[in-house]
Amino acid sequence: MENNSLADLKDIHLPAPVSVFPLAPGWYIVLAIMLVMVVLLILWQLRRASKQYKLKQVLALLAQIEAKAQASEPEAREEVLPEISILLKRVAREKFSELHPQNLFGEKWLQFLDRSGKTTEFTTGTGRVLLDVYKRQSLENPQELLGVVKNWLRTVML
Repeated sequence: MENNSLADLKDIHLPAPVSVFPLAPGWYIVLAIMLVMVVLLILWQLRRASKQYKLKQVLALLAQIEAKAQASEPEAREEVLPEISILLKRVAREKFSELHPQNLFGEKWLQFLDRSGKTTEFTTGTGRVLLDVYKRQSLENPQELLGVVKNWLRTVML
């Protein structure tokens, strides 16, 4: 009689397939880090979009002021200096709210503008005309003042 040892074997039972869940603890850490990164990226994009929107608004106001400065009517040119002052106060209040720049006036306001803009054009240069903001007057050369204001805005906003 022939002894067949293979005839006594039983069928092979395969193990159950490996499940995806529950994940190993390391995968939960990776998922948490990715979630935090996505949230931070979204917040960064929102903040960046907000800054760009504010910059666009300031540049639009500055363009309106420049148009008035180039106008031929003396009434429109008399409004240039107060509007420049208002624009500077708005931007300063937005960017340096903890310093309360809206409460500054006169020489202290010009010194603040020089410190924040890293210039001396306001206390010793063209920007000194901002001391006469409450006088109804037309600027002789508004382009010089607008150049100083643009440089200050570029330094502060960017």
